[in-house]
Amino acid sequence: MGNREKRPPALPKVKRVELNETHIGRKFIAFVLCLALGLSALGFGIYSLLTTEPGWVKIEASSTEARCAADFNFQYYFQKDATAQRKAITTLYTQECMRLTKLLDTTESYEDSPGNLHDINTHPNEEIEADPLLYKVLELLMGRGDVTMYQGLLNAYSLNLYYDGDGEDPFASRTELAEIALDRTALNLRLLGENTLKLEVSAGCEALAAELGLDCYLDLGWLKNAIILDSLAETLGSRGFTDGIISSRDGFVRSLGGEVGTVGLSLYKWEKDTAVETGREELSTPMNAASLTCFPLPGDDGRAFVSQNALRAQRPGEYARAPAETLLLTSEDKGCFELALEARDRLLDGERE
Repeated sequence: MGNREKRPPALPKVKRVELNETHIGRKFIAFVLCLALGLSALGFGIYSLLTTEPGWVKIEASSTEARCAADFNFQYYFQKDATAQRKAITTLYTQECMRLTKLLDTTESYEDSPGNLHDINTHPNEEIEADPLLYKVLELLMGRGDVTMYQGLLNAYSLNLYYDGDGEDPFASRTELAEIALDRTALNLRLLGENTLKLEVSAGCEALAAELGLDCYLDLGWLKNAIILDSLAETLGSRGFTDGIISSRDGFVRSLGGEVGTVGLSLYKWEKDTAVETGREELSTPMNAASLTCFPLPGDDGRAFVSQNALRAQRPGEYARAPAETLLLTSEDKGCFELALEARDRLLDGERE
């Protein structure tokens, strides 16, 4: 065969198409309009995120370090300058929640929050300088003869049992934990003045805590959120923020002082081994409330039930009978802390098991 001439492959014929310039103009105009609409929508979205209209707004802490805020629902009513006020109140609320979280933490110490509950618990039988606010709280509790703070070991052990779900009754299996809270020779707090204190722990109490892997001698238990809400209300009110309501998942409601409508509280009863909602109590503000429920509620992570149930063991002898319905106390003048102590007294003055 002879050599064949190499030719480029045949290409398909290309038809020349005339473009209509009028159509190009219309498509370009449509593109510009769509782009403008998209940018407008984006701008409106950003504006909505950054702008607050007058009315009810939920305030949320802006830092994960403000862990106690997870227990609260904070609603505030803005009337004017809502955007600037929301920014200011969010900043203040976050800062206070961060401070109170660290102050009342029983599991960790912080360089910027010396003298918190964990510091006190991990320095037994030593003089230690406490945070001034915590010292004041402890002084107030001791002045009222309250033993809630001495139930730290009982609360921690009971919560572990609750999470394990084995049905063990901490009051029956570890009676010594309830007894420690009532025995000042086993566990005693001495206030020495000028924010200095000493937590006296007996050798037997230390040995029991070590056996159980616990070091939480002092804990504010059910009173913790009551104390936090009162402190938040005082701080926010001092800065002029009074038109709001803060409620907690364990049954407290704290008004900031302004008349801003009504707030509803669910009431429950224990029926056939389950909590049944029996209705809602509508409270006109300004109103504060404390509701005590000694049985687990839907969605409860165990902390509220355990700490409220422990109140039943605060007097010698037989334990107070757990009420079958929610115990609700309200007041326009008394704060959550005072109402909590009154609710506890009513529980303890009731029937005994």
